[in-house]
Amino acid sequence: MAAKRGGVVIRDGETLRFLPASAVVRIVPCPPVSRVPGAPKPLVGIAHTEGEVVPVVSVDAKGTSAGVLIVCRYLGEPVGLVGCEVLASGVYDPYPDAEGAVMVDGVAARTLDLGATFASLQGARWALRFGG
Repeated sequence: MAAKRGGVVIRDGETLRFLPASAVVRIVPCPPVSRVPGAPKPLVGIAHTEGEVVPVVSVDAKGTSAGVLIVCRYLGEPVGLVGCEVLASGVYDPYPDAEGAVMVDGVAARTLDLGATFASLQGARWALRFGG
């Protein structure tokens, strides 16, 4: 049997997601988010939290920025996630039929792909540079 995984379970709409403890830095009330002119669409804006300015990305399609800010690190870079509800934190069993997912009350919570989140920001940034 695979090892248990520690982290945070969030809900984005009706979907459960899992953020590994190794990626989550802190969860704080969402500070004011400033829109950045010319920023790629996936970027809600930037926020200042605990002495650090972080790009803020919404995990829901609406671009919601109210509620909490989940500050994560991916490849050493900070990113703030908004647009979701934090349900719980703890140690979870792996979900047997879904790689990288954990079991939360018998339901699979798939790992939120921070790599894809960063890739969407990078791709949009390059597209803006070259008129895409």
